[in-house]
Amino acid sequence: MAPSYSGVWNISTQYQYRTGWPVDIGLLPRSLIAGGSTNSAYSNQVQSIQISNTADAIDFGDLTVARRLVAGGGSSTRFITAGGEGSGGASDRKDIIDYKEYSSSGNLSDFGDLLSTTSVYINSIGNSNVRLIFSGGDAGGYHNVMQYVTIASTGNATDFGDLSVASSAGQTGIVGTATRGISAIGINSSYTVLNTIEYVTIASTGNSTDFGDRTNAVISASGCASSTRGVFMGGNTDGTADDNVNVIDYITMVSKGNATDFGDLSQSTFRAGGISNATKGLYIGGSTDSGATVTNTIDQITIASTGNATDFADLNAATSGHSSASAEFPALETQPSLPSAIALFVDDVDTHISSIDITTLGNAIAFGDISYTAINGAYGGASSATRNCFGGGSSQDSIDLTIFATRGKGTDFGNLTQARTSVGGSGNGRGMYFGGQVGNDYVDVVDYMTISSAGNATDFGNLSEDTNGCAVSGNTTRILALGGRTSGYRNVIEYFTISSTGNATDFGDMSQGVGWAMATSSSTRVTAAGGYATSAYTNVIEYVTTASTGNATDFGDLTVARGQGGCVSNSTRGVYMGGYGAADDGTIDYWTIASTGNAIDFGDLLAATTGGAQSNGHGGIA
Repeated sequence: MAPSYSGVWNISTQYQYRTGWPVDIGLLPRSLIAGGSTNSAYSNQVQSIQISNTADAIDFGDLTVARRLVAGGGSSTRFITAGGEGSGGASDRKDIIDYKEYSSSGNLSDFGDLLSTTSVYINSIGNSNVRLIFSGGDAGGYHNVMQYVTIASTGNATDFGDLSVASSAGQTGIVGTATRGISAIGINSSYTVLNTIEYVTIASTGNSTDFGDRTNAVISASGCASSTRGVFMGGNTDGTADDNVNVIDYITMVSKGNATDFGDLSQSTFRAGGISNATKGLYIGGSTDSGATVTNTIDQITIASTGNATDFADLNAATSGHSSASAEFPALETQPSLPSAIALFVDDVDTHISSIDITTLGNAIAFGDISYTAINGAYGGASSATRNCFGGGSSQDSIDLTIFATRGKGTDFGNLTQARTSVGGSGNGRGMYFGGQVGNDYVDVVDYMTISSAGNATDFGNLSEDTNGCAVSGNTTRILALGGRTSGYRNVIEYFTISSTGNATDFGDMSQGVGWAMATSSSTRVTAAGGYATSAYTNVIEYVTTASTGNATDFGDLTVARGQGGCVSNSTRGVYMGGYGAADDGTIDYWTIASTGNAIDFGDLLAATTGGAQSNGHGGIA
């Protein structure tokens, strides 16, 4: 039988597998085991194995620094390992994060640093193809901090939230799905070993939630998962030589509940690694006593069934306290290729960016993160066919650059002329940001910059009055600013000619005064949807013909009355994402811009939230 080609990036190799041609073992996706301690020293070695090929591990390269008690994870293309203890022992804790692409062997490179809670015994609590989350650890005292990195880019870790308790030495090896990260807690600050399991939603930052309990209370266990079942393996009940266990138990990850007995490992060990593909889980190395005696054994299980582990192969060098991750991890299989008509949504309580394919219906998927945080502050956005720039937010003048074709973390682009929130934005080659709020004051400022080259924004002109939360969109020649909040809610529509700087010109009126509506466009029409009108959120959609001035005309209604969401389009379809009504709303609606009628359900965001959005195909792009 041909091996699974899940996670394989080489098209010819996938064809080989499907047709039953002889398999080139060298093209199978890799799994990596990094660092740890041998029987006599700390290791910087990174070893490689292939889950679909029963063979011993081989040398891959080296870490930047030899260390043990590290954590790891990654995407289907990139391996990441973090933290650990250097050769100086307990006083030599490392905040280092290293990374390497799976596709070519060699030494790892510096990715960034963990938060100031530098620690050993941190856990990899979960990852999608976008985020990798670390939790807890021993930083001279146990802590409850969770932190994450955006895998496709480099940079320092960002705070994610807190575990329920300060703890250390949970499981190594990732248990979870593409949306949910799951962790066995380990030992708390009172040195009580716990059987607690907690989980987080990977796409949205926040504190962990109780999931259930393991069948036994252990430290330094390992874990792996299929797309539905999470498995915990091995561990130690109190850190002494005689108290390692060979227990394997499992959970069903989509529903909370206690673990169930699975079977036994071939020997009682702890501080091992854990990896998996869609069907098979591996338990790698570890210590057979309190840490001095290290094994090179690799056990295997079939995750969908229960039963005892069997022998798989051996490590190239016996290690304990290493990190491990696989390009075949099932939680990484749900990230499709990026569509050509993409919309990005950044939520206003996180740095998270999600994406949708405008041409099809469906739920949003994880994309990456912006480079700064503006809590409770609506972002303005301006995009070209290849680049997007989110700007502003609560007490922020930052502009963040995201490339539509590449998932990952955004980079710094420059700064607005002043820090402000509730900024409107749109643009093609020239990006423009409109009005907003500075402290308790509204402003009439309009900024602009050239999207193709990084740099600070420059003054463009002014709105007719100080305005917060206007809706903004247009085509390749004109950008319209509709409504907004002044001393009340205004119905004014104004326009700017993109090619020349200057102040706003009157265009016409909306049917009612409304603030925090959202607008999008085709090449000929601008549609404005939702918002807050005097005393309540509205579901009204209106439109104007961009080339000719005049009042707005009724178009139809959103499925839910709301404002402060994100509104995007391609050349034909308008899409409204998220927003705030009676509560934060994760609904995505769409309509056909060239016709009139009510919006139709499109799908849902990863979380119910407000925010901002841009696309690479709106009416402002030729």
